[in-house]
Amino acid sequence: MTSDSQQMGSGAATASRPLDDEISLWEVLAVLLRRRGTIVLTTLLCVAAAVAYTLLAAEEFTTQASFRPQGSEASASQLLALAGQFGVNVPGVGGEELSPAFYAELLVSREILHRVADRSYTVEGVGSVPLVDLLEIEEDTEELRVEEAIEGLRDDLISIQTGRETGILTVGVTTEWPDLSKAIADRLLAEIQVFNLETRRSQAMAERVFIEARVDSAQAALLQAEARMEGFLQANRRFEDSPELTFQQERYARDIALRQQVYTGLVQALDEARIAEVRDTPVITVLQAPHLPPGPDDRSLLLAIALGLVLGGMAGVVLAFVVEAVRRPAVGDPAREDFQRAWDALVGSIPLVGRRAG
Repeated sequence: MTSDSQQMGSGAATASRPLDDEISLWEVLAVLLRRRGTIVLTTLLCVAAAVAYTLLAAEEFTTQASFRPQGSEASASQLLALAGQFGVNVPGVGGEELSPAFYAELLVSREILHRVADRSYTVEGVGSVPLVDLLEIEEDTEELRVEEAIEGLRDDLISIQTGRETGILTVGVTTEWPDLSKAIADRLLAEIQVFNLETRRSQAMAERVFIEARVDSAQAALLQAEARMEGFLQANRRFEDSPELTFQQERYARDIALRQQVYTGLVQALDEARIAEVRDTPVITVLQAPHLPPGPDDRSLLLAIALGLVLGGMAGVVLAFVVEAVRRPAVGDPAREDFQRAWDALVGSIPLVGRRAG
């Protein structure tokens, strides 16, 4: 009974004793109130810096262009069907490359951006200047400057949005010059046209080579079938009187008709492939051509103020606690005395600094 009373008394004493190691919420609020001037001043300075940066930053001009891919899925499917008749798989033919995702990747590919970056542009008041000079890129070699310009185009200057339902791609270009933004957007669309036309012509050439080989084979097979029919007719001038010979003649005739149909289809496909090889039909439909921006982009002062308030408030709170910790008296503060001893030991372990401090 006595031991139970002692344990209860000990627990009550422990519960009633304050926990010095815990941080009280009232103490935190007291620090914030005492250092409210530091917090407010830091916040105002951050807001002023954000607003000043927004106002003093160079003006930017954005132009946009939108287009929708258009392709020749019909011709590709015709070739696939034709090749399927002979059990041949034609690689690289199909509509997958015409998807908006393909063009979104193509716009920021090195193949396209290198052609855009490694050229000069005419800017009003400046003249015809290489893009690497307009972007003020400083590197040791010209190749490195072009590579840096490609990264700048991909990361900072070009933005791409893709409509999932409509399949329309919107390309935005932002620079410090309105005519440069329009020129880069025009160049992007032109390079896509060139790239796709070259790709389609190379595919059309491969299709033509494939079909030419099949035409020669089909023609040879047709000539053989006709030769068999000619030999049969010469050997059997009165085959109508024999059911067996009549059946054989009809089989030869069906073979000739089938091979004639295949040969005719291949000849038509060959003509289409030859036309496609020299065709320069655009592969994209431009819905909105790049335009000259009428004015600079809007400066988002509200966003700058909000960002300054958030970052300034956070920095002010941290600074308030740092100032409170530095100015708090060390007497009677075991944690600070322990930190001071550890700091002195660290400084003393450094040869030059420790000797000078001693």
